[in-house]
Amino acid sequence: MFKNSMKLNTYEKQSLRRFVGLYLGSSFVLIVFIALLFLHNAKSIFLETTESRLQSASNQLTQDIIQAHMHHLDEPFKTLAHKYSHLHFALLDAAKHVLYNHDFGNATSLAFFGKDGPFPVFLDQENAFYLVDNKTFGHLGVDLVILEEEHPTHLFTALYRRVSVVFLGVFACVGVLSFFLARLFLQPIASERSRINTFSQNIAHELNTPIAALLIAAKALHKQTNDPKVLGILASAKRISHLYERLAYLYFQELRQEEPRLLDLQSLIAQQIAALEQMAHFYHVRLTSQLESKTFKACEEDIVTLVSNLLMNALKYNQPGGFVEVLLNDCLQVSNSGAAIPESKIKSLTERYSRLDYEKKGYGIGLDLVRQICARYSLKLEIESQPTSDPHQFCNVFKVYFNS
Repeated sequence: MFKNSMKLNTYEKQSLRRFVGLYLGSSFVLIVFIALLFLHNAKSIFLETTESRLQSASNQLTQDIIQAHMHHLDEPFKTLAHKYSHLHFALLDAAKHVLYNHDFGNATSLAFFGKDGPFPVFLDQENAFYLVDNKTFGHLGVDLVILEEEHPTHLFTALYRRVSVVFLGVFACVGVLSFFLARLFLQPIASERSRINTFSQNIAHELNTPIAALLIAAKALHKQTNDPKVLGILASAKRISHLYERLAYLYFQELRQEEPRLLDLQSLIAQQIAALEQMAHFYHVRLTSQLESKTFKACEEDIVTLVSNLLMNALKYNQPGGFVEVLLNDCLQVSNSGAAIPESKIKSLTERYSRLDYEKKGYGIGLDLVRQICARYSLKLEIESQPTSDPHQFCNVFKVYFNS
């Protein structure tokens, strides 16, 4: 039994869909193959049974033709017709002319039976089965005996229908089974992931107070002195605070009750830039901005997370004496100096745990959060790497296009 409270994250849902799709796809192919094999065997058995039944009737009729010839019976064909009134047959001579026709239909249509052998021949025509045999050896002038057994035009329709119903029933059962098997396989993973998430949420909650206290103390200390060491402490405290905010955003977003509202992007981005000015000063990076008035409807925490991650990413993957430029007009553009981003790496750069420079501190989560938020609000994210006048320095540009 499965717990109703069992929830799957995005990756587990993808794994579930892939497993069920692969399982159903392979099962579908296998069931179709079995169904076709069954239909083929069923039709073969039916045709073989029909041929055997007609062959038995033909043998009896042939035997009576020989007996009638040997005993010189008067009107032997009528005697045969009376005895085998349940059969549809025609008797042909060596020239394939009809000697006698008993309920066989239009005797002039028998030209297609003019075969030279080998005999017996069993034919499945549009509306009837036919058996052609030549074991009379010319008795009574009969060279060929042809038996006819009528059948409906759509003889195997009922068989096809039954097989289709069984096929759909089996496939539905396989589909349900595949879903429960996938859930069964994922349940231990989901349980362990839930346990880790609970532990992480508890840790994130407990870190809130000491990080806030550390940041307040660092700001107060910086106001009292301009010691570069104090600036380093403040920059480190802000970095820890930013890491905590990302952690909290990841683990507490399902608890948020915030509703989307119209945001003043100019003011919001300016606040994030101001919060990181001292960190930019500590890293010897020139941070500039040019912000136009812009509004957008969203949850404030989502946009704050998006902007702060773009800015932190620009500062972290920079170089002393470099720059970070922030522009806001129709889109938000964050440009920074740094190493070139290869074209082949741009697409994977927003994947979780993917990093361009593994020597830099980080976990490859920031741009993944940016990608998730862009997907949530149908925003377009573009990443470019452009050369500058300095051959050792490139300008990496991250653009987020807001909907009108």
